[in-house]
Amino acid sequence: MTHPYGCTLDPASNQEMTCVLAGTASNPNVFGVLLVALGCETVSVHEVATEVAKSGKPVEVVSIQDEGDTLAATEKGLAIAERLVRESKSASRVDVPVSKLVVALECGASDAFSGLTANPAVGRASDILVGLGATVILSEVTEFLGAEHILADQAADEEVRRRIMAVVAKTEEELSRIGLFGELGDITPGNIAGGLTTIEEKSLGCIRKGGITPIREVVEYAQRPSKSGLVIMDTPGHDIESMTAMMAGGAQIGIFTTGRGTPTGSAIAPVVKVVSNTPTYLRMRRNIDINAGGIADGAESLDSVAQRIVDFLLDVASGVTTASERNGHREFAMRRRGTYCTVY
Repeated sequence: MTHPYGCTLDPASNQEMTCVLAGTASNPNVFGVLLVALGCETVSVHEVATEVAKSGKPVEVVSIQDEGDTLAATEKGLAIAERLVRESKSASRVDVPVSKLVVALECGASDAFSGLTANPAVGRASDILVGLGATVILSEVTEFLGAEHILADQAADEEVRRRIMAVVAKTEEELSRIGLFGELGDITPGNIAGGLTTIEEKSLGCIRKGGITPIREVVEYAQRPSKSGLVIMDTPGHDIESMTAMMAGGAQIGIFTTGRGTPTGSAIAPVVKVVSNTPTYLRMRRNIDINAGGIADGAESLDSVAQRIVDFLLDVASGVTTASERNGHREFAMRRRGTYCTVY
């Protein structure tokens, strides 16, 4: 995984990026970690390593400045990586309950069908998974705008309700600073071309991915949930920044719905791609795992697609590869906004 972050940042961003990097490296999908740094960044590689070590995973650091140059650092890094790969082969598969799963939910390049087919099918799949004891993370607060009252009514208690309204209010205040885009919210030209008209319409579709079970908790960007069930994470609408945060928060697998089509994956987790309509599926079938367009075509029900999503998700958790993995999609990005979160 490579990225351009880590240097000359403000203290709040330094803290959050430390949290994201340490959380990503501590994800259950990761066996061991090699951290490579120039050596003088404001995000301290040694602080990240200290946090990762708390997870019990092997962690090593290579500093280019300490090694002398990039060639020397590369030589040392390759030797460490090869050793970690050899050690990883001693790991063996064991059966675990579905309750151990943490599932990240995302939607991107949405269209007018997203809120009618793919998202509600994922919502019913989420309800099934929560019923089995799993944790499901609903993200993208920018796509709650105009629908936050529905989520608030779904809160498990008054504190969760208050937190939902607070993160939405904070997002609205930040959007209001940027003029015309603040008025449009997080609706894109592609969304409009796909038939969506307002951020409220987009939000009503987005929130359906979470299903109808009570919302147990609201966590900060990249914070690991402390409760099982349906959880909200405060992430932006940028797909990769949002996915990165949920994986840093412990999600081992993702479900990503799309209408117009997007190939986005994750650097450390399989991502199940669910498309909302059959024409996009036929165009992008090599990037898509499940076509929910049969609901609009009249060929399938929401329940049947939801069960297919659950069945495939469990197959993926057991080792079946997704389209994003087969195509080598390893996207990774972090937002630039300081918020506190606890590193595990």
